[in-house]
Amino acid sequence: MWRTNLQKRDKPIVGLAMGDAAGIGPELIIKALKQPKTTENLDAMVIGDAKIMRKAVKLLKSSMTIETCQSCEDANFSAGVINVIDLNNLPTEVYATGKVEAAAGKAAVEYIEKAVQMALDRQVDAIATAPVNKEAMHLAGYDFAGVTELLGRLTDCKKFSLVVVLGPIRLFWVTNHVSLRKALDGVTKEAVLKKIHTVNEALTDFGIDKGSIAVTALNPHGGEGGAMGAEEIKEIIPAINIAQEEGINVLGPFPADTIFLQGRKGKFDAILAMYHDQGNIAAKLMDFGAGVTVVAGLPIIRTSVAHGTAFDIAGKGIAAPDTYIAAIKKAGEIAVKRGFIH
Repeated sequence: MWRTNLQKRDKPIVGLAMGDAAGIGPELIIKALKQPKTTENLDAMVIGDAKIMRKAVKLLKSSMTIETCQSCEDANFSAGVINVIDLNNLPTEVYATGKVEAAAGKAAVEYIEKAVQMALDRQVDAIATAPVNKEAMHLAGYDFAGVTELLGRLTDCKKFSLVVVLGPIRLFWVTNHVSLRKALDGVTKEAVLKKIHTVNEALTDFGIDKGSIAVTALNPHGGEGGAMGAEEIKEIIPAINIAQEEGINVLGPFPADTIFLQGRKGKFDAILAMYHDQGNIAAKLMDFGAGVTVVAGLPIIRTSVAHGTAFDIAGKGIAAPDTYIAAIKKAGEIAVKRGFIH
């Protein structure tokens, strides 16, 4: 059932999974929620550990107040108050700020699990996760390549895709968190066509109908007609041709060393890269860590930052919240576009 008070609300509720306690997540949340612009068009609910949030408040010498609640129904969405669904699952003595710890990795996954369940139950309208450390997750016994794959498992969803929004660029990948060898083997006609469909559908979440999609080549100079590799001829171009016949506005393949310059100028609504570093190196050179990530294709809305837990500056109070603010606001915007709020 949908929340009973949904019809009375004019703003979505975004659940903020606290992330790895040893990283900058708690600091980002406090700094983000202290700024009125973050919650102009939404309400925020933290899913985490209240004592760790209070520790971060003390570190930052913030005037924000941490209040625990059992659900969104009894939350106090007032200025200066941070509402926390308190899992109370991480004793402070079992982890150290700035260190990779299995206990913190396990707790971070549990915050996401709870946030996802709340989203599936429609207790929150979207979630925006603070950074999680993959190594800590793996030390805790989880075998997911990353949070994206964890979300797919939690929502029982097999058709999903990570998107990075960086200025005018919406970046997708045919393959992502796999080795380069597996990535090359994964560039097939079927995989490229499937991802073109995913990109086309995902653009509607951004309010874009029949958006333009630029597909990168795999090989240097687009393969030079087969002289530098045949993947463009055998796999990528046939997929593009089928998608075009279906009415999708997709173009390419374009050499990867030039297409991002055009994307930066806003020439396309989305860029589909073939593998992780092909897209990420270009995106991060433009503005490292500034991107907001969105997982398209899930039955829930999830956004996050494109940077990590920043253990080197954790606990120093200097982490900049701008990108996390953007992730929180983007989650709220998508919720409204999907019609979650009436």
